[in-house]
Amino acid sequence: MKRPTIVFLALAACAPGPASAPASASAEQRELERLVADVCDKQVVLLGESEHGDGRTWAIKTALVRALVDSCGFEALFIESDIYEMLALEHKYAAGTATARDVANAIGAVWSEARETQPWIGFMHAAAAAGRLKLRGLDDQLHSTAYYAQRELPAVLAAWLPPGRKDACEAQIARHHLWTYDEDHPHSPETQAALVKCLADIQAAIAGAAPSPKAAEDLVMASNLARWVARDFVVDRRDGFNERDRSMFANFVWHRRRQGDAGKTIVWCATVHAAKDLEAIAAYRGFSPLGQYVHAQYGERAAAIGFSAWSGATQPRGRAGRELSVAPPASLEGRALGPEQALRYLDAAELRALGSVEARPINHEFQRAAWHEVLDGLVVVRREEPARHDVIGERGVR
Repeated sequence: MKRPTIVFLALAACAPGPASAPASASAEQRELERLVADVCDKQVVLLGESEHGDGRTWAIKTALVRALVDSCGFEALFIESDIYEMLALEHKYAAGTATARDVANAIGAVWSEARETQPWIGFMHAAAAAGRLKLRGLDDQLHSTAYYAQRELPAVLAAWLPPGRKDACEAQIARHHLWTYDEDHPHSPETQAALVKCLADIQAAIAGAAPSPKAAEDLVMASNLARWVARDFVVDRRDGFNERDRSMFANFVWHRRRQGDAGKTIVWCATVHAAKDLEAIAAYRGFSPLGQYVHAQYGERAAAIGFSAWSGATQPRGRAGRELSVAPPASLEGRALGPEQALRYLDAAELRALGSVEARPINHEFQRAAWHEVLDGLVVVRREEPARHDVIGERGVR
């Protein structure tokens, strides 16, 4: 097997102080080359992130994605982003009209407006345009730049209904996607039930039509919308999480079947979704993440990789940033790094050797767990860097 090589230009740019020195960069590269060697022959690699605002983690994940595609032959990248936009993007690539901005809009502003993700977006676009990488969406819920779902999808789906039903259902779907509820049309259990009925009628109409690629896609989109709408008034955090991750796995399976369950796949998502099991964490008992379903199907051919930090800060888009406390010496993060070490990769055996220990790979909140039961590997950085959300598509920095 060809030894994986990782490009670290993006890492050096966002690693302050001594971590940007050539010797340190070389040490980081050796650690991440160990990671890539561990997962190079896997069928599915889930790359998590503690929170959607971790700029340093995003730079590392970008380098890992490049290595997995360029050196290990991974052919698909599934993203914790909506399935509707990514299907529309797929058609743009087929037509030769897709742009990097289309990719940014499809993945959503959570990632696309950060400086740290621009190399990732550029790489995805170039690889997809060259036919080397398939881009796929996993989520059933819409995001703020879901322009296809907001502007076109209501009419596309309602077109399956007879004239007397079509217009009313199109308006209901559009109202939900644009969130234009008002006093005359409130967001209520009654309007939810009416929308669910519309989507059920659309699914029945498609199921009764002649099979075709378009019918298959429209049926999947209508089914996803029905699952998303059904969660509108779910207040239990665990129930909502489980329904969403079950839906993401259904989309994962559908995409994989489309490509004959062949090829190697990367999944870009939060660590709480990537985890192979959450039962070891008291606060997450009863939660069933996407990674759990993936591991049940692929076993040792799947790997869940998490990320954590000894110190630093995070900045999710549209939310208050926060400084991270320095990890206590007895914590996993406190024990993982040597005095001058900027980054370390802990493989499954090293995680197992640590036993049950406090760590914060999920939402930067310390939890005690036997982390080898949660993850197959963990990257620990000395300092997380907050994402800088000041990019507008291809127009550059504000």
